[in-house]
Amino acid sequence: MIRILTILGLVGIANLCYSQVYTEKQTRHRFAQFNLGLDFQSNFGGSTKYLDQQGNTQSLNLNSNYSPRFLIGGTHFWGHADFYIAIPVSSSTLKKNNQEVTALRGVETVFKYYPLRIENNKIRPYIGTSLAPFYFEQLNNNFQYPSGPELNHTNFPLLGGLTFNSKNHLIELGVAWNHQNEKDYYISRTQKEKINTPPVYATLSYRYMLETTLSAEKNWESGRTKEVTDILAAKGRLNGFYLGAGISSAFWLNKSSYNKVNRPYIGKYSTSIMPDFTLGYYIHKPDINSAIGYRGYSSSTDTYGTIQQLNRKSFLFEVTKNLFDYHGFVPFVGPTISYENLSFKEDFESQRAFDINDKKLGYGLTFGWDIRPNRIQPWILRTNLRWYPNLFLKISPNEKISFDNLEFNFIQLIIYPNRMIKRRPNR
Repeated sequence: MIRILTILGLVGIANLCYSQVYTEKQTRHRFAQFNLGLDFQSNFGGSTKYLDQQGNTQSLNLNSNYSPRFLIGGTHFWGHADFYIAIPVSSSTLKKNNQEVTALRGVETVFKYYPLRIENNKIRPYIGTSLAPFYFEQLNNNFQYPSGPELNHTNFPLLGGLTFNSKNHLIELGVAWNHQNEKDYYISRTQKEKINTPPVYATLSYRYMLETTLSAEKNWESGRTKEVTDILAAKGRLNGFYLGAGISSAFWLNKSSYNKVNRPYIGKYSTSIMPDFTLGYYIHKPDINSAIGYRGYSSSTDTYGTIQQLNRKSFLFEVTKNLFDYHGFVPFVGPTISYENLSFKEDFESQRAFDINDKKLGYGLTFGWDIRPNRIQPWILRTNLRWYPNLFLKISPNEKISFDNLEFNFIQLIIYPNRMIKRRPNR
């Protein structure tokens, strides 16, 4: 629901018009165009292995399936680049030979490059890659404890295809090659086999483009924006609080030392999804943001009779410095300190083995970029990444549960309330 409300809010503040405005000239207000849409993705190939009732190893081919996805993102660099996220809205399970196999792509973050920029009534080729989480889980109903491990990994497939643009409409046919599709998978607590995840994916997509910043270009070119900026900056009225809202994904980067020794059949935990809310204060002259935030999320696994549950509740404080402004593309970086409440529970064959929690400080790095046409807008779009490289929960003198995470918020809406109220400078 939070995701839907965020998307509807972004659509509500967008101005609808033709979106190939960068063909006339390349300015900061024509740098990026927001878009929304849908695609259908199909996978081809792939196979797995399993143990039959006699304990013999058998092979099983994966079926091709079709997955609709919701797309949200934007074209950048005046039609030469396209960044978006693809959110699956359904999945299917293969049921055959007493096996239940789920193989699906998670929320994919796509990066495409167009050697020839996107233009009206023209077909353009693209190449690219993506940050593509893949989930695989196999239930073997021949076992007392049938649930197999959740294979959760992120790869970088190679992308290629064609995009046709007509006014505000983008229609695309693409293909993805997952060149690293051979993976290790425990088909029992002790037996590890090579499986092949789907190597090829095809997509057919439609997106609608929306222009959100062009209306401010006239004042920028006439010098009015600079005049207003200078007046407001001199009075300190560009400093102020801001609110941020979006959806983040937390990638679990490392396998825990406890599982490596005691539960080798359990891999890295599944990606966690969470709302991302921020309250911050912006200082105009040094171009610095300071912010506080809260994130609470969890991950769990049920593998061959072992159930593990992890929870993280975190209050953070971060300071980021905007590095430069390239036609409204503004990267930033800075340190993060957090107060962490970490917990871990494990049940093995229905018996409680661990129930541990700890409170500690965490340290990380925040980086990302803003799409900022000017410095007086009441709202902007932000991309955040937060990296916590050495966060863990100690469960014995020599064993840890890793909470090393990379949080990725592709689109966060940032609102400056004081800029909505104080629109006219006083000389």
